Amino acid sequence: MEDLNFHLEGMEPREYQINIFREIWLKNSIVVLPTGLGKTVIAAMAASRILRENRGKVMFLAPTKPLVDQHFSTMKKLLLLSDKEICLLTGDIDAASREELWLRSSVVVCTPQVAWNDLRREIYGIEKFGLIIFDEVHRAVGNYQYVEVAQKFLEARKRMILGLTASPGSSMDKLTEITKALGIEKVKIKTEDDPDVRKYINEVKINITRIKQPDDVREIYAVLKQIYLEILDRLKKSGIFQASGISRKNLIEASREISDRARNGESKLFSIIPYITAAIRIDYAAEYLESQGYLIFYNYFNEMLHSEEKSMRRTVSIIEKSEHYKVLLRLIDTCDIQKVENPKCSIALRICEEAIRKNKDSRIIIFTHYRKTSEIVTAYFTEHSSLVRPVRFVGQASHDSDIGLSRSEQHKIIEQFREGIYNVLVATSVAEEGLDIPATDVVIFYEPVPSDIRTIQRRGRTGRAHAGEVHILTYEGSRDIGYLFSARRKENQMKKNISRLRDEVKKTPSTLYDYFN
Repeated sequence: MEDLNFHLEGMEPREYQINIFREIWLKNSIVVLPTGLGKTVIAAMAASRILRENRGKVMFLAPTKPLVDQHFSTMKKLLLLSDKEICLLTGDIDAASREELWLRSSVVVCTPQVAWNDLRREIYGIEKFGLIIFDEVHRAVGNYQYVEVAQKFLEARKRMILGLTASPGSSMDKLTEITKALGIEKVKIKTEDDPDVRKYINEVKINITRIKQPDDVREIYAVLKQIYLEILDRLKKSGIFQASGISRKNLIEASREISDRARNGESKLFSIIPYITAAIRIDYAAEYLESQGYLIFYNYFNEMLHSEEKSMRRTVSIIEKSEHYKVLLRLIDTCDIQKVENPKCSIALRICEEAIRKNKDSRIIIFTHYRKTSEIVTAYFTEHSSLVRPVRFVGQASHDSDIGLSRSEQHKIIEQFREGIYNVLVATSVAEEGLDIPATDVVIFYEPVPSDIRTIQRRGRTGRAHAGEVHILTYEGSRDIGYLFSARRKENQMKKNISRLRDEVKKTPSTLYDYFN
């Protein structure tokens, strides 16, 4: 290999990684590379050369603390840095200690919140840095701190910025916003179809399972839907909504707008707000019921009925006025919570057991959108199987009585999963983005998600070291189907945008920045 003036300890970069590195060196760049193909290695190559040529310090930003931990370990290992040369910064470290670490460290790995807050307080000088790496760069939009840090860096140093992502998103406007915010001059895109990448791609088989809703669930959902439509009809008559189709997103946006207007003199609107809130809550209850299963719906609805919180009491009061309310209560009362079938749980368990019987060393991840669902699935698996050894994996934040996992607990669970103490990881979205989770044989979507980015990230948890399988569980006639097609449509659009970007880069040999401006 020619001397490219970098050294990675125990790592021989692949040909496509070297080619990408050559093209992005000293340019503000975004690298789009499929999950599991070594974006971090390219970042380490750039960091090594920046340090070797004394071009300044290196900052590595990642959006979550688990990702920060992972990148800290990877960079320390690949660059063979001592504890004095590299540091990991979080808000848990006091300001005086952070200032010392910013000053002495050649490589700083942290969240964008810490980087921006310390920059605003002048705890460090951004002009000291020669390279800033933005992991999951698709987040660099709006007022996210990536944008703030990048702008200050561009004012001070102009370059080098390196953004990394496997999924840049389906919106061309969003891609434009990212490139402008980061002063991007080069976008280097590699897909599974590129010859130098294809040999490293393992087959991933996608299986979509369509499940019939239990009769009890369908009956309850039909009544719940009638109550929801009654509330929407009241809102339409108020003149707040003109369009016939009202989504939960519309309701949430309207709630903010009307609350502002009511506080600013239109006091009559205060009477409308409880109805918007009730519609949002009923829609959540309906989604829990039709995509998550009866138990999570029952827990949510029961908590709502018995809550002492004023807003919740107003919601219950609105629901009680419906002629369908007593029918809903009767249907719920006749359901035995212990016996209502949850087909998604049983089918997911069957998939896990079949994989483990084929290969006793299988590792499986089940993604659930809601934390409560991850709790229910973990408990179900524990009770019903001796083959499956599940563990719940959630974020650090606590929600009421549901205590989050600390960073050390998350690390421990990942290591236990790696070692086979647990063979099924039941995870929320915290496991979607970039974490160094061991290669998995099977990924199960407990429900589809309407996001192209999250779908790609979930799917990318398998097929890394060897061929893998993805199973997406959907209830027939539910919003699961809409979410499935929404994600598919957005992913197809993203692929078109990537092709368009590639074509524009080829046609415009100067810079992508020129193209967008």
